[in-house]
Amino acid sequence: MFAVAEIHYVDTSGEVIDQSADHRRRLREFEAALRSDLVASGKIANAALECPPNACSVGDIHDAQLLGKAKEAGATHLLIGRFHKMSTLIQQAKFDVIDVKGRKVVFYRYISFRGDNDEAWRRAESFLARQILDHGEW
Repeated sequence: MFAVAEIHYVDTSGEVIDQSADHRRRLREFEAALRSDLVASGKIANAALECPPNACSVGDIHDAQLLGKAKEAGATHLLIGRFHKMSTLIQQAKFDVIDVKGRKVVFYRYISFRGDNDEAWRRAESFLARQILDHGEW
């Protein structure tokens, strides 16, 4: 079973327009789509983490606490992630899948993508889901 933690987001692009509401919405949609795509594959079941909304990412609580929550949820693996918006067009992200029992990273990806719109985020999520599913250890 997989637990997908909320994804941490940092925007250092310096853009004049405050896009924080759009970013929060896109993050939650990204997480939901990732969970859905992983479960739809039939290879992975979802384990829900017990956390207050918007307080369950590596930016909110320590990795060890997230691992504890994943263990409590019955998860064998925990996916954590961080997005960083570097500029108007460039975003990068790092994702780790941690073996909950062994407490070690068993899969990681750095991804980058251009654009800050719904379609760019959907493409990034789809790419990450394929990468996880193609890994084959689940």
